[in-house]
Order: sequence, then structure tokens, then C-alpha cells
Amino acid sequence: MHTSTLLTLLTTASFALAAPAAEPIKIGVDDVILYSNSGRYSIMKRDDLQIIQDLRANKTLPPKPAYLSGYHSPPNSTTGAGNSSAAPVVARADNDGSVRLIVPSPPQDFLGWDVIMSAVVKGSPTTLSVTSGYSIANTVSVGVSSQFTLVKDFLSATMSVSYDMSWTSTTTQQFSSEVPAGKYGAFVCNPRTHRESGVVFEGKIGEEGTSTYYQGDSFASKSYAGLEWVDGVILLCTGDEFPLKRCVGDGTL
Repeated sequence: MHTSTLLTLLTTASFALAAPAAEPIKIGVDDVILYSNSGRYSIMKRDDLQIIQDLRANKTLPPKPAYLSGYHSPPNSTTGAGNSSAAPVVARADNDGSVRLIVPSPPQDFLGWDVIMSAVVKGSPTTLSVTSGYSIANTVSVGVSSQFTLVKDFLSATMSVSYDMSWTSTTTQQFSSEVPAGKYGAFVCNPRTHRESGVVFEGKIGEEGTSTYYQGDSFASKSYAGLEWVDGVILLCTGDEFPLKRCVGDGTL
């Protein structure tokens, strides 16, 4: 009885070990991988996805991601309350009449800059795959560091978003593409980004004060075809030089 059970277990294990790995899903240079709410994916031509065409053709870049280092200014030079879509929130009021107000601006939703999801390789040609280990996180950016905790707590409470949340790509199903000879290429994701922004005003109402810009970027989880990541689109970014320039966004990958 014990021998029979052991043989059955060994036979089952041998079949499990012998099971072939899933074949990589081949992606063309001009293809885009799209997510769906059901957890499935679809592949379509880049030329058929208008939002990608607009991003690549438009000389105006999408907003700079909050997770990139450095001070982030608002998309225009104005930071007045006239741009607000919500009433100011009193974060602190002192006996001398000084206040600290959080003045939210209208939220934004957009496809963000390229986020790398593979190594950068030179094509000879060369086959490239989406791989595990690349990360992205919900992020708060504030012009003055002393305001960081105030803004983070405000956004977390009002938006029910954890700004400590991060994602690291894990794959059991690979997506692969061939980088053309002489070109450099990498898989990138353009994450669907939700941005809350505004200013923190410190001073007395009706008198001069200081305004500090803030922004918080957040993402939504997605799982499809063995890839755990964030909502967005995945595609191949190619160029003629190394370091490889972002296809959407500024700087290099």
C-alpha cells in the first residue's frame, strides 16, 4: 500500500517536472499589450491605439512622474485657488490667525512616462523578454519636505489610497519581441496614472503667505497572462543610441 502510494507520487511528480514551460507570447515591434478588467490581455497595433499615437506625436510630454527624484512644479505657473475643484481644507489654525490650508486642484488621469520592464539590448537581431524584478510605487512629492507628512496623510484619508503601496513585476508567462538589427530596445510600460495635486498655503487669510505645490500619483493593480503588475499598456521602445531615450517621456531608460 505504501509502495503503491509512493510510486503514484513519484509518477505524478515526474509528469509535473516534465511539463513544458509556457511558450513566450511574441510581440511585434509595432504591437501594444493591453490589459482588461477581466484579467485578460489583448494585442493590437500601435497605430490603432490613438492615445499612444497622440503621446508619441505630441511635443507636450505627459506630466512628470512623482516617483522620479527632484522637485516637481505644477503643470503651469499658477498655483492660486482659482484652479481648485474643491473647497480648501483647514489643516491647522493658530491663535494669531495663521492657518495652514490644503487647496486641491482637479484630479488628472493619464498614461505616464515609460517605465522599463526588461534589460536594454542591442539588436543583431536579438530576442527580448519582459522579466521580473522591476518596480513602481504610489508616490507623494512635495516642494517643501516639512509638508510631506501632512500631504501624505491628507491624500491617504481623502482618497483611500496607500502611498506606501509598491509593485514588483513577477512573470510566469513571458512576452518576447525581436529588437531589429542595429537598434537598441527595451520593453516598457506606460502606467495609467491617477494624480491628486494642489497647494499647501501657510499664512493669514487676506495677507501674504507661502504656497507649496504637492502631487500624489497612484496606480491600480492588474494581473493577466501570468504577469502581476499595474494597469497600463506594455510595448517595445526602440532607438538608435545608448543610453536608450524614453519613447514617451524625457530622459533615458
